[in-house]
Amino acid sequence: MVAPLLKILTETHAAIHALAVQLDDKDYRTQYHTDLSPLGWHVGHCVFIESYWLREVILGDDSLTADLAWLYIPENIVKPKRGPALPPIDEHLQWCKDVTDENQLIFNEASTKFTQHTLNQRNYMLHFLIQHHSQHIETMAMVLAQRQLQIKPSLTKVIPLSENNNINYKFTEYSGGDFTVGSPSHPQAFDNELPPNQIKIESFSLAKHPVSNADWLAFMNDRGYQNKHWWSDDGWQWSQSNNIQHPENWHADTNKEFYEIILNGAKELEPRSAVSGVNYFEANAFINWLRKNSNEFDAVRLPHEYEWEVADQSGSLSNTGQVWEWCENNFHPYPGFSAFPYDNYSKPWFDNNHYSLRGGSQYTQASIRRSSFRNFYNPDKRHIFSGLRLAMPI
Repeated sequence: MVAPLLKILTETHAAIHALAVQLDDKDYRTQYHTDLSPLGWHVGHCVFIESYWLREVILGDDSLTADLAWLYIPENIVKPKRGPALPPIDEHLQWCKDVTDENQLIFNEASTKFTQHTLNQRNYMLHFLIQHHSQHIETMAMVLAQRQLQIKPSLTKVIPLSENNNINYKFTEYSGGDFTVGSPSHPQAFDNELPPNQIKIESFSLAKHPVSNADWLAFMNDRGYQNKHWWSDDGWQWSQSNNIQHPENWHADTNKEFYEIILNGAKELEPRSAVSGVNYFEANAFINWLRKNSNEFDAVRLPHEYEWEVADQSGSLSNTGQVWEWCENNFHPYPGFSAFPYDNYSKPWFDNNHYSLRGGSQYTQASIRRSSFRNFYNPDKRHIFSGLRLAMPI
């Protein structure tokens, strides 16, 4: 079992390197968004974290990590100072490769002390590192997307996006009952997925598709961003303070036609594709607008994350993986939660101001595409490839 996991870890290293080598030294260390570190810092952080757990925690050797903790432990350095502190890109990438090659040898030539450590039971550490790095790969994709938003690439000709004048959703019904949510697999699960949680759910239905670009344009064309009535007080304050008029990754050309900015440039908006780049406030404003504009949708809402997970477990939840899908509930600990392998992965975010998201985006890696995986962000965040799916009671 170790060899296949080591292969995945190596592939994860290669994916990180492939994102990094796209940039020159200046872009490598530039902070493109207040919530995101420079891309180069993520590369070094992954190498540091891998070395910290393998060498310092498991083998008791801090000769590599002790002098780097000031730079790569997030609590030790604020984001704006991280980029300027990095070595030149070529030197940094070579160091990263050398260290990860050494770490590979640690796994391949594991000592008794290494293999018998608690953190290596059932290959936990390999699962943990693969998933840690995978999450940073998606964050690096966010950095690249934010870089393009600052460049503002253009299209030669923008085909106008047509709004959906007849918004129509097909729903799949799910019978209520007693269910288990959370992961039964400790080696793969993060602490917030544990322990498996027994819950009771009333019957519900979920839309077969996430909300689309065309539907979002209809909301915009009906002055959805200008009508306070659709918004919560906090959402309205956020939208007005930041002059929000459209999803984050949309951009208008000189003819005021919208197109989409992506990691490597720009492309036309596909009417039926899931809208991306909207936050929890925007998602709920859209829902309030839809309720008031159609008797058919007068009871729509965001799904609870338990509903989302139960639906996905059934194998009948379709069209996932386009965007992270906002859920209505706060991110919270399951009964019996215990922080592992360190306190700060989940515990600080049980603050009633983070909301759960499920599913994954097109940039989410395979290692964290599972029904029980829980993402979590503040309600104002929209740089995270996020959209929404409608839910209704039955």
